[in-house]
Amino acid sequence: MNQPLAETVFWIATAACVIAELAILWSTFAARGAIKSELVPAASPRGELAWAVIPALALGVLLTATWQRIEARDAHMGTMEHSGMQHSMPMPQTPPPER
Repeated sequence: MNQPLAETVFWIATAACVIAELAILWSTFAARGAIKSELVPAASPRGELAWAVIPALALGVLLTATWQRIEARDAHMGTMEHSGMQHSMPMPQTPPPER
């Protein structure tokens, strides 16, 4: 995958993850004000908040590691570019095999 495409896919995925996490956090806080039934057991507010925040933090770590890997690949590919180099010694040409 070429570098601009990899970065574009990364940023689209990051935006989708951020939107999803914001929706999860919003629904967690919006559920606090909802009328609760006595028939349905409810989780503790701390438990609900933990189940919303811990995945967001893990996703942040994963996205950071992915971005660092994309940048490292870009730097590595930049050092691998040899097309503009001038060789001081011509490369030997091998003759085709005789039949």
